[in-house]
Amino acid sequence: MTLTDILDRDLIKIPLESTTKHALLEELVDVLVEKKRLRNRDELLDAVIARESLGSTGLGEGIAIPHAKTSAIESVSLVLGITPEPIEFDAQDGKGSQFFFLVIAPEREAGAYIEVLASIARATASPTFRRLLGCARSADEVMRLFLD
Repeated sequence: MTLTDILDRDLIKIPLESTTKHALLEELVDVLVEKKRLRNRDELLDAVIARESLGSTGLGEGIAIPHAKTSAIESVSLVLGITPEPIEFDAQDGKGSQFFFLVIAPEREAGAYIEVLASIARATASPTFRRLLGCARSADEVMRLFLD
């Protein structure tokens, strides 16, 4: 399973409105809850926060991949959000993050979950791609970037 297998224009939010790490995690979870109509928002948010407490998922170069495995979801899902300006996310390079990929998976899909995380890391490794992603103003533009 790759990023493009689960990328859904309904789960892309530009711009994200939050300016703090915790609020941003809530905003990403709320997109998933609203569009997927999940059973338990609090369980999902708690799983993401618990994973983040183990170590920041801010990779650097503006990329953050908050993620968690939980029974609150039926299949691997991704919410992609972009902030107008980088926000503090405890990234490894000490810089703010601007591109957020929330990956949630049920416990039984650990393999697919790892594949999606790796796919995101590969897709966002290019500085040119990150620059183009930062210029995207709509979910359709983001979809075209990943599918081209």
